[in-house]
Amino acid sequence: DLEDMLIELRNVSKLGTKLEEDAKSAQFDRAAALELTINELITASKLSLNNDMHILLSRNRRLHLDAIELLLTNFASTLTKKQSSELLSRFIPSAKLLLQSQQQRLGKDHPDVARTYHDLSMGIRSLLSSSPKRLLQLKLEGMTTMEECSRVEHECAREKKRIEGLYPRDVDEILESVRR
Repeated sequence: DLEDMLIELRNVSKLGTKLEEDAKSAQFDRAAALELTINELITASKLSLNNDMHILLSRNRRLHLDAIELLLTNFASTLTKKQSSELLSRFIPSAKLLLQSQQQRLGKDHPDVARTYHDLSMGIRSLLSSSPKRLLQLKLEGMTTMEECSRVEHECAREKKRIEGLYPRDVDEILESVRR
């Protein structure tokens, strides 16, 4: 199961420097294979389902984003700049489509939508700083110029913050103050 594999890779990568080089290399290879497998699964599922917003694709896209995030954070020193750019080039379209699907199903104020806004913002920001030409080559709707890309990144960050503000983290304190 792909989800179990991702969880296992996260747990193993938490060991960090304790892993031998051969083990790190093997874990990187597994994580890269997982990302590619999920990407292929999304492509095949889109053709089979004939619906870009199908709920099954949402779960696959979330898994895809998580797999890429794992590679970018836990194996950053292993990745070349080109590999990182290629990962981000797959990350951003997946995040955009996941966001559209979540908004349709969950509404615009759901915490999962906030997480995806954050993911999209971070992906755009990373590609803007490391490979802006690659970002423009994606030819995503509303992101055809550097200015538009920056604006979309800023809007995503702002929406994430707005949604998070709807869900206070200090609920116990708030409830206690109301009881007084």
